[in-house]
Amino acid sequence: MPTAREFAETAYTAYGQATGLRTHDGGPMPSWEDLADRTRHAWTHAAGTVALAAVAGLTGRPTGSGGPDVGDVVLVPVAPEDNNGSTVAPALITRVWSATTINARVLGDGNAIAWRTSLVYAETLDDAQPGAAVWTWPGEGN
Repeated sequence: MPTAREFAETAYTAYGQATGLRTHDGGPMPSWEDLADRTRHAWTHAAGTVALAAVAGLTGRPTGSGGPDVGDVVLVPVAPEDNNGSTVAPALITRVWSATTINARVLGDGNAIAWRTSLVYAETLDDAQPGAAVWTWPGEGN
C-alpha cells in the first residue's frame, strides 16, 4: 500500500491537473518539492486521513456502527511535538476489552511509538489532551 506521502503527492498532482497548475487564488502552482514543509505536511495529513477513512470504510468502521476488533485502525490524541505537528495519530488495536474499551499501539509520524491501554471510545478527539485515554474511528469528526 502506498504511504500517506505518496498519496499526498498523487493528490497534489491531480489537483494541479484539475486546475491547470494554478493555486486556489489563481497563482502558479509550485512543484511538490518546492512546497513549504508545512504545506507538504498538510497535504500528507489530509491524504493519510482520506486513505485511513477509505480502508476503514471497507470494513464498515468509519461510522462506528460495528464494534472494535483486533487489527482495526483507530485514531488517538498525541502530542504534536512527537507526531510531526499533528495532534492525532492512527493506532492499531491490539486488545479489545469491550465495545468501547481497547488497547492499541500508536503509529505516530516520528520515532515515538507508544502502547496505550484501556482507551475509551469518544465521538470526537476535538477536546482531547495529548495522551488522553480515548480513541475514535477515522472520519468521525476528526
